Amino acid sequence: MRYRQTVKITNFTWNTNGSYAHIFLLRSRLLSVQEPEQSFSTATGVIMQWTDPRLTWNPELFHGISHLYVRRNAVWSPQIIPCESTGVVPVQLFDTGNVKIYPNGQVATLAYFFATHNCEIKADNFPFDINHCTMCFMLAGNYEEEIQLKGTISTIADLFGTGEFDYEIYKPKPAVGVNYFDDDMAMSAVLFHFVITRQPQFWVSLIILPTFFISMLVLIGIFFGEDSHSLSGIVEMGLTGMMSLTVIVGILNESTAKSKDLSALGATYSRFVFYDIIIVVVAIITIMTSIKLRRKFLKLSNQKLSLDKSSVFWHNVKKYGASCAFETITTFNATYT
Repeated sequence: MRYRQTVKITNFTWNTNGSYAHIFLLRSRLLSVQEPEQSFSTATGVIMQWTDPRLTWNPELFHGISHLYVRRNAVWSPQIIPCESTGVVPVQLFDTGNVKIYPNGQVATLAYFFATHNCEIKADNFPFDINHCTMCFMLAGNYEEEIQLKGTISTIADLFGTGEFDYEIYKPKPAVGVNYFDDDMAMSAVLFHFVITRQPQFWVSLIILPTFFISMLVLIGIFFGEDSHSLSGIVEMGLTGMMSLTVIVGILNESTAKSKDLSALGATYSRFVFYDIIIVVVAIITIMTSIKLRRKFLKLSNQKLSLDKSSVFWHNVKKYGASCAFETITTFNATYT
């Protein structure tokens, strides 16, 4: 009987693999995490195995031949594709390369590809967030009595992260099978479960700590700086500090995942920046109110002393208000000059 690779196998019940096509995850390297796009990119290598009963032979009748190598497009193969993925770029994917055929009809081939996978990435605990993502492979068009898909993680699987993210398999349940069969559609899928953990050192040392120091310097300048009694100087210093904080917020907004609540930039850090801005605003309002009150006290003390010059209390009030007025006028004159 002539072998034709275009003919789908319909009677697969005696398959030596138990009517299953297998996909073994050998290697996966995390290339990048696109948080705004809710996706991650990987370079992945898998071994696919299935059994074709038409490719069996007795090695004793053929000079002890134990296996064959043939071109992939010369044999029938189940249509296993990466699902929930975009931008799949094959290196040695499903229509290229060789397959290895064994006497019992088992067929094995290596597939290596680059792909971007969809994943719901949350930054609620930024920069200490941990995300669970899946890599999906699907076999469609074959019914349960014909062939199903199974997934296995190799015991020596190599997983590599990036400088910012660790990339590991979820050990409690590394692979999940999903099967759906009815009269109109047949689908079998495997989802490999990964854990992507952010390394917080970069964000803590170059974002969070600088934010804290900027806020502290602004507050020190507002309360104890040379312009602490100058309205224009206080407002300028406060605006400079808030602009620095909003620049950092803009960096995070472009780098982290979006969300419907304040935790879009991370529940802890977003509130930290928000509270910093509020503290700076409150400090500015406090100093400005203090200057306004001192000026009022100076005016009121002059009125009271015009009636009673011997009052010690109003002399002290005048001294307090006059010191503020003198420093404010001095600062204004120096700035104007």
